[in-house]
Amino acid sequence: MSQEREYDVVIVGAGPVGLATAIALYKRGIDNILVIDQTRKFRRVGQVIDLLPNGLKSIKYISPDAYQQVKETAFQSLNSPLRNNAPSNSNESEVKETKVPSKKQWHHKNLQGEITSSVDLDFDSWFNRYGEGRISMSWYDLQTTLRNVLPAEIIQANHRCINVEQNLAGVYLDCISDTTITNNSFAHRKMDISNSNDLDISEKRQEDCYKRFRAKLVIAADGINSTVRQIIYAETDLQEFAKPKYSGFVAIGCSQIEAIPNAIREELESKYFQGDRVITLSNDAITSTDFDFHGLDQLRIILFCKPDQSMGYLLHTPLGLEAFQNKQPSEIISLGIECLKNAGFPPVFADLLNLSNPEKLIHRPYYIHPANTPSARQPFWSCGRVVLVGDAAHGMPPFMAQGANQGLEDAALISSLITQLIQDHCLDDEQAIAKAFHKYEEVRVPLMIKIQEATMKNNHWSQQQWEQYSEMVYSRDYSSNYLQ
Repeated sequence: MSQEREYDVVIVGAGPVGLATAIALYKRGIDNILVIDQTRKFRRVGQVIDLLPNGLKSIKYISPDAYQQVKETAFQSLNSPLRNNAPSNSNESEVKETKVPSKKQWHHKNLQGEITSSVDLDFDSWFNRYGEGRISMSWYDLQTTLRNVLPAEIIQANHRCINVEQNLAGVYLDCISDTTITNNSFAHRKMDISNSNDLDISEKRQEDCYKRFRAKLVIAADGINSTVRQIIYAETDLQEFAKPKYSGFVAIGCSQIEAIPNAIREELESKYFQGDRVITLSNDAITSTDFDFHGLDQLRIILFCKPDQSMGYLLHTPLGLEAFQNKQPSEIISLGIECLKNAGFPPVFADLLNLSNPEKLIHRPYYIHPANTPSARQPFWSCGRVVLVGDAAHGMPPFMAQGANQGLEDAALISSLITQLIQDHCLDDEQAIAKAFHKYEEVRVPLMIKIQEATMKNNHWSQQQWEQYSEMVYSRDYSSNYLQ
């Protein structure tokens, strides 16, 4: 193995969280950094994600320039016209760009078609209430926008981390460059693994496929199936938490159903859509105290109607993992129909699922890294000179759209703490490093416990409960009180 120079920080993972962390360090004058990622080539992967006020505030705290570029990319990708809309107390540098038209809502309804809670979808409504808006963009567009903020030489693809060793002086990362693609069964974002031969290293010498990096600190942003997490948890009392735990929920969906009989379409429109294009439905007559339903009070289905009049759905349902794995698409559809029936949904929903194209079926379990563990070992998001961020620390189902947003909060905080360590010349001070990482967990873990609890138990929240949660998550002032 070849040995390179020693970096102040190596970040494992070039997703949005890893890149945001690198941007924060770079913009604060820390340029002896490196970001590595196992992907052989940055290509269009993932799906659309929502950046909510806490995520956007984190990006703005990290870099106002990156924040502005992310917003512009999101609005441009939607082909929406932009307009300036400056609050009365803002100056020219704080002018926000929003898309028109505004004021749309996503309704959560019961099986009688009654609205039980609503979420605004436009930028302005969120901005006016929480001091920051809401945007949607593809995972790839977010990654690309953040990647372009950094010098190209800071980011190196095709470096899959296979081992981490550390001593009193620093950390060693062993990486391999090859053409192997491993399927991440724990991630809820579907990754595109087409064109797998875009990087041919077959003619390289074997020794060229391995590389060792040396760093004072390592930030692991390598996702829910984090290799770094598994290594630092090995042979500790946290070993059982090295890999993600099954959350108890699965996703079953179909993005496009075209040939829908008029009877089904008319019943869904008149009773449930009622002019909306996307809705979430659950049976509010079932409660967690109904023993016979085994968690089906948390079942919910998202229905959406596209401009071409095709429909789609995404069912989130509790289900035993053993009942879900190794099933054919037709069996998965039958499982979804059975869950809907047990949760008291009318037959029209089974009729819709029966129209699913097995070749276009979405089906995957959801996994979680519990933030609230019974382990006596603290801290548990760090070990020596290595610290976990994003899904590597607290991956969870996407029910509250907080995976990426909470990861960006991690990036904002850990980058500030590490910047301070470097400015104070403390990269060889183990106690200072431990204190900084302890501060990171002291701030982030209690909030993540609340976020994960809300993620798993929000299905029958009232509008008031949603508003209380939203105030807690979205209204914090990052510019002055983030570390309080």
